[in-house]
Parts: sequence; C-alpha cells; structure tokens
Amino acid sequence: MSNFDPQKLLEQTLRRQRLTENELKEIVFRIQALFVTEPNVVSVPMPAQICGDVHGQFYDVLKLFQVGGTPNPIKYVFMGDYVDRGYFSLEVITLLYLYKLLYPTSIYLLRGNHETRAITQSYGFYDQCIRYYSHSAVWKAFVESFDFMPVSAIVGEKIFCVHGGLSPRCPLIDDVRAIGRAIEVPPEGPFTDCLWSDPEQKVANFAPSTRGAGYLFGPKAVEAFNRSNGVQLVARAHQLAPAGYQWYFNQTCVTVWSCPNYFYKCRNLASIMMVDDQGACRFEVFDAVPDAQQEKPDWAK
Repeated sequence: MSNFDPQKLLEQTLRRQRLTENELKEIVFRIQALFVTEPNVVSVPMPAQICGDVHGQFYDVLKLFQVGGTPNPIKYVFMGDYVDRGYFSLEVITLLYLYKLLYPTSIYLLRGNHETRAITQSYGFYDQCIRYYSHSAVWKAFVESFDFMPVSAIVGEKIFCVHGGLSPRCPLIDDVRAIGRAIEVPPEGPFTDCLWSDPEQKVANFAPSTRGAGYLFGPKAVEAFNRSNGVQLVARAHQLAPAGYQWYFNQTCVTVWSCPNYFYKCRNLASIMMVDDQGACRFEVFDAVPDAQQEKPDWAK
C-alpha cells in the first residue's frame, strides 16, 4: 500500500473511525514483520511503564494513555490480553499496533492467553471482526500476527515481565528464550505456563492450576527464579486485582491490572506500574471512564 500513512490511521483510530479491511491487513503485515525481529524476551531500558490486561475497553485505554502519557519518549510494556470481553477489541489492538509501528522501541506488546485463535473465538474478538467486515479475514490476519508477539520482557535487567507467570519447565530466562513461539499457544508446555500461570500464597513451589492450564506458583518458586536469573521482581497480569495491582511474596512478584471496571461490571480500579531509572516502582491508579462518556455499540444497548 504505497500511500500507507500510520499517523493518519492513528488519528482515525483515536476517533474510533473504522478502517478499511485493506488498511488493517497492511497494519498487520507490517507489525508481523516487526515482531519477527524481536526476541522471545525483549530487553527494555528503564525508565518504563508496565501495563496489564486491557481487554477491548477502548475508552479506558485512551484514559490509560492520558494518565501515563503517549508512547515516545515514554516506554511501555503491555503484558497481553488486548482483545475480548470489552466492546472494542479491534479498535484497541489497532491503536496499539499503530503506536508500535510509529514508535517501535517505545512500546512492547507481549502475548497474553487471549491472543490465540481458540480464545478469541469464544470471548468476543472474532465476533466483532465478523460484525464489522462480514467474514473472518481480518480476524485471521490479526491472530496470525499474535503468533509472532514476544513472550516476555526484562525491564532494566531487574524486572521480568510475562502475562501469566512462572513455569517449572523454565527455571531460567534462557529457557523462555528457547521457546518456539510462532505457533498457536498449545494446551500445555512451557509456553502455555508463561501465559496461564498464577501466584498462590498457599503453594510453596508449583501446583496444578485450577484454570486447567499453567501452574500455581508460590514464594519458593519466585525466590529461586529471581535468584537464578539475577532479577528482583516478576511482574505479570492475567488476574483481576481490585485495587489495580497486588503484591505477592514480600514484593518479589506483582500483578498489574490495567482494565478498570472490568467487563463493565467489576467496579475495580486499574493501574500502570511506573519504573524509574533506578528501578523503583510506583503505581498510577485510575478509574474507568464514566458510562456517560463512553459510547456503546448498537448491539450492546
């Protein structure tokens, strides 16, 4: 597409104007080429801002960028789950992809457990693509690009970021680097664990997860992982945190949740984890955009 103008497309997306199928396919084509150049574990310098799930809540994502500032020069790491649940999955993922195209070293998009074919067919993203374009080609292009997203990030060599958590099959970050990621997330294995696992106070090391995928991991697992890899903190998303974030295990692990009033009914807060150039963390907590300031799609009214 010779007249491709990501800045213009960004402005349209910020106004929630629908892009053409060809424009979306071109965005995805270019983003996939960009993801291919990134390793499984991207290295992000400090200062940086770390975000959790956003789940298609477009107006709340706009607020997130008002609170945290737009990318460039501010660096962001998003830890997955961009689509599903909320009304505007397509707008959210398009917005993030355009920021990534415009500022490739200022925004990093990790894969979440919702960035898969199977999950998006059940929780809303597939349905939205069909509603807008009457066939599955746009959805297919996006889910193929999800296969190339990085698995995790290390911020300032101190904070390991991943959507779900730890895997007994990946005691070292080098084990995460060795995962073959350019696939649909399988039902089990180290890749799956990274995207599905959860911290649990009642578990010492690892135990089977009640989700049916991944593991529950405890303080000894985090202590061993941090020590073996020379990091101080595991940052992850994947679980609703009513206050916007939740610390675990003497502040060696944290859940960051960036989707306020999740699913438009949970009344929770959201947060951005701000990491300064020394590695100190603080949380910028924010609430959902009021209902009166959010449009609803016709089918949801």
